[in-house]
Amino acid sequence: MTGLAHITFMIVAAVFSPMAGGCAFLQQSLPGVALSDSKVIGVLDSLDDSEIAAARLAQEKASAPEVQAFAGRVLNEHRQSAEGNERLAAALSLQPESPTLVSQLTEAHEQAMHQLRAISGPTFDRAYVAYEIKRHVMAFNFVEAAAENEGNRLLKQELVRTGPDLLSHLSAARALERHLGPEPEAVAAR
Repeated sequence: MTGLAHITFMIVAAVFSPMAGGCAFLQQSLPGVALSDSKVIGVLDSLDDSEIAAARLAQEKASAPEVQAFAGRVLNEHRQSAEGNERLAAALSLQPESPTLVSQLTEAHEQAMHQLRAISGPTFDRAYVAYEIKRHVMAFNFVEAAAENEGNRLLKQELVRTGPDLLSHLSAARALERHLGPEPEAVAAR
């Protein structure tokens, strides 16, 4: 495995290895028993917070202007989403709570951020985009599952509204991944 592929794999593994329990938790818990409204908002807050932090880092470290622009978009739109979560919690008179899933998501995010901080240039660009793809797939799956099980009309509407935004970020990240192309060492090895 080449250096860049190894680093990217390590970042993706750091994001998803601790989250495997969280994904199993989602699959086991959400279809039959929905999280409380406070916990759903707590997960949404955690997802937005991690996206904001990763986007800020990418704005500082990305070498490709397209990656910096994508990070700016993610930053602005997740800030708006976080503000919307805050308004929704206030409208529902809820205090967001952190289920076990939030600590798993936070741990995975912190590990990935640590690894992203250690790299730079095109290596950072590819690793950040890979991180964003994985996080947005996971976030969309959470939002979709939570919406299916949500009984509160306002929260369900917010979850349904959020799904296309996440898919839009995912689509943009995948297009960016194609634009950046394979790592130079992988091309030379072919």
